[in-house]
Amino acid sequence: MLDIDLRFEDDIQELYQLFDQFNQSQIIGIARENQPVYRHLLWSYRQENPHTHVGSPPPDGITGFNSGVLLLDLTKIRQSILFNNYLENSNLIEQLLIKYHFNHPHLGDQDFYTLISFEHENLFYLLPCYWNRQLCTWWKGKGYDDVWEKYYHCNNEENIRLYHGNCNTPIPNKIIHKKMEF
Repeated sequence: MLDIDLRFEDDIQELYQLFDQFNQSQIIGIARENQPVYRHLLWSYRQENPHTHVGSPPPDGITGFNSGVLLLDLTKIRQSILFNNYLENSNLIEQLLIKYHFNHPHLGDQDFYTLISFEHENLFYLLPCYWNRQLCTWWKGKGYDDVWEKYYHCNNEENIRLYHGNCNTPIPNKIIHKKMEF
């Protein structure tokens, strides 16, 4: 499942092949959120649990997810009793909202996957950042300057395969490398 504000720099078949890297428990492929959104939204929980990794930046933090690019293994999703319990029983999500003091969900499915990941990371295959290079910088300069780059940084910046123009961010013009012959 793909957002509309994307531009592929590589063959979509390469993205599809990542399904082969899922382990038995992974049912959804999704990338980290590249901004401190969940650090902000989980402020109260983080204050009560100062040693938590929830909402912290990479490499060790559980940043939350960005659902602009999703690999959904529909067969495994249908067979996952655990995941389907969350879909069918709103009380389970309500319990997570209360536990994590998540008072202002506003990103729909992204918040849903993020909340579940806090308890069940094993359900998710982490897509490399170059398969969902989020360009939004809305949170830059909003009080998280000390950790901004840890969220936003992509280790493979020179090999971006998919740009995500989230927050209405313009996607950079494609750079065409021409081979020069003499």
